[in-house]
Amino acid sequence: MINKLIYLSKQICSFCVGMEGNVSAKNDKKIYIKASGSKLKKLRKNDIVEYDIEGNQVSNFNKKGSMELTFHLFLLKFKDINFVAHTHPINTVSILCSKKAEIFSKNRIFPDQVIFNDAESCLVPYAKPGLELTQKIIESVNKYIQKNDKFPKLILLKNHGIIACGRTENECIVISEICEKAAEIFIKTNNISEISFLKSEEIDNLLSDEKEKYRHSLL
Repeated sequence: MINKLIYLSKQICSFCVGMEGNVSAKNDKKIYIKASGSKLKKLRKNDIVEYDIEGNQVSNFNKKGSMELTFHLFLLKFKDINFVAHTHPINTVSILCSKKAEIFSKNRIFPDQVIFNDAESCLVPYAKPGLELTQKIIESVNKYIQKNDKFPKLILLKNHGIIACGRTENECIVISEICEKAAEIFIKTNNISEISFLKSEEIDNLLSDEKEKYRHSLL
């Protein structure tokens, strides 16, 4: 599990600078999270802190888990969510700092955005990182589940960054990459003309396609 977490960090580190971002994972007995102050790009075994499922630290006591530990604990409690990746991709954050954040979260531009980021994303209002942000995430995720009857693959944090949640480390990587690709296309297309978003029936057709479901399952 630790090796997978390190691999995840290396694959998404381009979406962060300095000590930005954090990653976590779980198994039946423990939760693993990036230590506060460590860098995703240079993450090593000694930069990972272990907790029990109740959030009590059980290893590496000379370090502390990420200051975002509380929202990782919340998200990892959901079934089939084994990895969480929080990053700050430049194009996506540019949109999340604008008045078009909600438009980006609720619309889709191309097929893979639908398959790997779902029909819409969970948009969380700005909140100070830490407990305040965790509370906003809890409220927004619960509201999303109530509306869509499923857990959000992609969580967008206004004026902050993104959270990708998945069964595997590779799913988190692809969710993050597709989100940033979509953001870049969103920005460039807006500079050309009005965006032609996919229609609801086109989105439904993609989500119900058995071949697409199989392709997604390979992650």
